[in-house]
Amino acid sequence: MQYEAEPMDDQPEPEVEHMPLPRATDLLAAVGTLTVLPLSRPNPGSEAFGRAAVFFPAIGLLIGTVLVAAHWLVISHLPPWWTAIVVVGVWEAVTGAALWRTWDSDPAMGVLVIGGLVATKLVCTAAIATRPAALLFAPLLARWALVVLATGVRDAAAPGRKFNPAITFREFALASVFTFAAVFAIAEAFGILLVVGSAALTLGLRIAVHRWAGGVSWRFLLACVEAIEAFVLAVCALF
Repeated sequence: MQYEAEPMDDQPEPEVEHMPLPRATDLLAAVGTLTVLPLSRPNPGSEAFGRAAVFFPAIGLLIGTVLVAAHWLVISHLPPWWTAIVVVGVWEAVTGAALWRTWDSDPAMGVLVIGGLVATKLVCTAAIATRPAALLFAPLLARWALVVLATGVRDAAAPGRKFNPAITFREFALASVFTFAAVFAIAEAFGILLVVGSAALTLGLRIAVHRWAGGVSWRFLLACVEAIEAFVLAVCALF
């Protein structure tokens, strides 16, 4: 996935107290960042990316809506396993299979890990054939977790500075309000389990990456999106 290049140097981090409110162009940037559509993709360390982060959960919900629609179109014509293959195929196509292209340091490990996550998605999607609403929650909560993981954390490539100073408590709060409202409106009490479980996994990933790498990278955030999607589907399949 290509991003618009912006110079990265060792100058002091910009002040973020007076960050402008997100604009319509930031919504388009969020779509371009998280989907295959050929729209603007700001650098993950840029101010534009920080403004776009507010919209990440909304884009997750949009992706989920596409998945539910695909499920509805094929479930009456195909058995659950084939439906799962179609839905997961649409899932990877819509998101551009971004993680596959970013795992370049260890291709063998990438195939193993990502293959396992995709296999989990297939099994769980087949198991929830009669409850397709679960397909809304996985992309939504995973994109919310992306914002949580990126808020106030250090950059693994330069631990002396933040991954993106423009992603502040304001972006975290706005993304959280939207996510919680959407999940609880659709899932009601079950939504509490999904939110708490996703939050616990996100916190664990955040602690682990700071201990092991000293901060986050864009590739790590994409890996977390895949992991949390698989986790949410597994919870829905089990309960």
